[in-house]
Amino acid sequence: MRKQFIKYCTAGGFSTLIHYLAFIFVIKMLSWPAWQATLLGATIGALTAYILNYHYTFSSKIAHARILPKFLITAGLGVIIQTLIVAGLSQHWHLHYMLAQIIATGLGLILTFIINRFWTFA
Repeated sequence: MRKQFIKYCTAGGFSTLIHYLAFIFVIKMLSWPAWQATLLGATIGALTAYILNYHYTFSSKIAHARILPKFLITAGLGVIIQTLIVAGLSQHWHLHYMLAQIIATGLGLILTFIINRFWTFA
């Protein structure tokens, strides 16, 4: 399980990079609020994560029609939780949006690994 978690973190790291690039771009270039930017970034990152986790982390052979709906539910839950965390920390606690996103990402990583390992790709 440790090796799989390392692979998950690697795939997640790349997906998070994609997420953060979109997140920062729409804040800096389009002046979106942080909670909207994290919603977009997390969605793009989740799609990247699906492809990487299907092929690399879990080496799945199960049909996409069976796994993708479960992954989307898990990713959707992760997006909702991250969005709420970023909104709460940046708007109500006045934390810098980047720190709020880092905290949300860490919590989302742990939660989604557990769900993906024991349900989505099981």
